Amino acid sequence: MKRNFVWMILIITVSLFIAQAQAQDQKQNPSGPEQKTADDQKDVHQKIQDLQKQVDTLKEQGRTREKLSQTAEEKAAQEKAILSAVGREYTLMPKGKLELEYSLRYEYISSSAILSATTVEARANHTIRNGIGVQYGLLNNLTVNVNVPFVYTYDKTGSSTAKDATDMGDMTLGLDFQPFKSSGAWPTNTFTLGAVLPTGRSPYKIDRDTDLPTGSGFYAVSLGMNMSKAIDPAMLFGALSATYRFVRNDLDQNMDDAILERVDPGLSFNAAIGLAYSISYALSMNTQFQYGYNMSTKYSFTGGIEHNTPAYSTASIGIGAGWRISPKTTLSFSVGVGLTKDDPDFYFLFRLPFSF
Repeated sequence: MKRNFVWMILIITVSLFIAQAQAQDQKQNPSGPEQKTADDQKDVHQKIQDLQKQVDTLKEQGRTREKLSQTAEEKAAQEKAILSAVGREYTLMPKGKLELEYSLRYEYISSSAILSATTVEARANHTIRNGIGVQYGLLNNLTVNVNVPFVYTYDKTGSSTAKDATDMGDMTLGLDFQPFKSSGAWPTNTFTLGAVLPTGRSPYKIDRDTDLPTGSGFYAVSLGMNMSKAIDPAMLFGALSATYRFVRNDLDQNMDDAILERVDPGLSFNAAIGLAYSISYALSMNTQFQYGYNMSTKYSFTGGIEHNTPAYSTASIGIGAGWRISPKTTLSFSVGVGLTKDDPDFYFLFRLPFSF
């Protein structure tokens, strides 16, 4: 009996070891129905997470493309604002859009003449031009414009003699046409056609001893081409133009006991080149060099007397800034100095547009 008791204890002990080993094996290698269901749920959850990651990636790519598209639009608008600060001749109005612009230009010219060994006569001329300009987009690539100036000029000679005049200046009409769309390889080209009407006070219709002119006295037409090219992060721009002033045959002006009857002013050519740079979204800077060549002018007096003036050149260099106060309005400031004796000593220009 004692022997049977010992075998019973051995059987129970072995059974306990076997049960414990099976439990550990199931724990390490589960294979029951419940565990299989858990594995399936885990696989489904992992697939859902992977799918969600793919959706998030696609959304992020879409947002990136949208940002790039907005950046391109903003870049185009910024380039237009930069060129608007340089000059309105470098931009076109969209079809059906109207823009008014007020401009203020101040010029100062000084000179000295030696009258005797002890007398030097100084001369100072101040001119202020207030201009009202209108631009309208006939088509997206065709803009018409008109500018009406009002001029105040003051001329002082020596210490006591002074003259001044306030009157309308010469009205200008213009047509800007861009036949081809701009591309990445070529610059944007705009062709311009302009006309000048002598609505100002003509220098050939006044008494020069007591009065001052506010216009040129000539009808004129001009043909030109403006160019601009984006070279990140700057804009390169330039212009070429030619102007023909019509002969005046209807004159009757007394000049030093001779009667001036006819003036043939000849052709003039102008060129400009400059660089503009955007400092920020709202502020830009620009600098440009301008050159002009004016051909000889012929004066005809009574009695068959003729006098030809020599051809001459003009040149100036200017620095400007543009302040974009709204998506439709860019204030423009510029100051320049003349490089020849036929240029103003310096000038200041301010422009303020109003778009509709």
